[in-house]
Order: sequence, then C-alpha cells, then structure tokens
Amino acid sequence: MLPFVGQEDLGSYHNDSPWGMDILKAGNSLGIGGFGRYLNNRVAHFENVGKTIVRINNKEEQSSVEISYLQWNTGDESINLNASLTIFPNDRFTRAELTPSKDIEGLCTGIVKFEGIPVFMGDDHSGNWNYIATYGKQTLLNDEDKLGMAIFFNSGQVEKTFQGIDDHLVVFKPSSKTITYYFLGAWEQELSGIKDEVSFKKYLEETLLELNKSGELHT
Repeated sequence: MLPFVGQEDLGSYHNDSPWGMDILKAGNSLGIGGFGRYLNNRVAHFENVGKTIVRINNKEEQSSVEISYLQWNTGDESINLNASLTIFPNDRFTRAELTPSKDIEGLCTGIVKFEGIPVFMGDDHSGNWNYIATYGKQTLLNDEDKLGMAIFFNSGQVEKTFQGIDDHLVVFKPSSKTITYYFLGAWEQELSGIKDEVSFKKYLEETLLELNKSGELHT
C-alpha cells in the first residue's frame, strides 16, 4: 500500500482504510520524534538536501531504516546527517540515532503541540535520562480518542526543552558524536492499550527507570 498512500485520487490517509489510518495530524510539526534544526524561532525540515540515501534492514529481532542526508542546507550551514530509526517486535518505542558530520546548533526533535494538551516531564531527575510527554484527546479518529506521546532523551546531550510554535521541542547540544533518543506513542485502541493518563505516566516512569539503570532500552 505504501506507494499509494497520500495520492490525491485515493483520499486522505487520515481516513479509516483497509490498511489502517494515520491518527495523528502533524501539520508543520515534527509529529512525534521527527528531527530538524531549530533556527530563527522555527524548525527547519529537509526542504534543501543535495541527496538522500535510504537503506532498510529487516532482522528477526529488529528492523531499521538508515537515512543519509547529504548536503542538508539550513541557514548558512551545510552538513551531512546520518539518521537511524530502529523498531523492535515487542514494544512501542523507536530508537533514533542522529550523527551530524560536524557540530551544529539547533539539531532537535519534538512532539506536535495541541491546544489544551499540556506537556509534562519525568518525576525522577536522579539519572542521566528524562522525558517529555503529552496525553489526552489528540487524535483524528474522534473527539474522545486518547493518545499518549513521549520522547526519552539523555540530559547530557540536551541544551534545552521548550515550547515552540508547532512543537514541544528538545534541542540538542552541538556535537558530531551520535545523539540517541527514544520516542513512542501509546494509543488506547491498540492491542492491550493504555486507557488513562495515570497508567500512561506509570508506564513512562517504569521505562525511565530502566533507561537510567541500564542506559538503553531492551525488548
């Protein structure tokens, strides 16, 4: 179905279809866990790239997509950025790894911002990892459908977290070393889905405890 999704004559991919539907309206935002560069009070996406190379790896224990953006131009900077996104068969999270070719200000990720949906952070600040998250009625399915979204980040790699125009943003410190973070969505209608905010926060705190204990998430 992938070559046909989003084509003008086949209707919106936000409508329920035999293959499923996209329940999240991202608009100009990073959606959840997307990446870009915060520049001049806005997030620059990938409108100006010399070449993009994609490689997909499927294994029994994980699947990943590796993307190389060559000559990504933002402002007066041009860099190469390697991105790796990895999913696992038994959990909700995606591991994201970003490796810039040189130190650059403003490399960021985020969660789409919705009116009336507050952002919150982890309660345990004793470790290196923390998170930002949202929970509430923020899907396109209906007015009561609930979704939780979260980004887990290593605080030592982060310059600041704040509210942008379209996103709740996590901006990373300039570095040419690999930046690792995790993002996830928890939809109440998924199999064995999380049904309320209290349960979602409990799940996030358990995940945060594992991250601060081992430094990574395991399936």
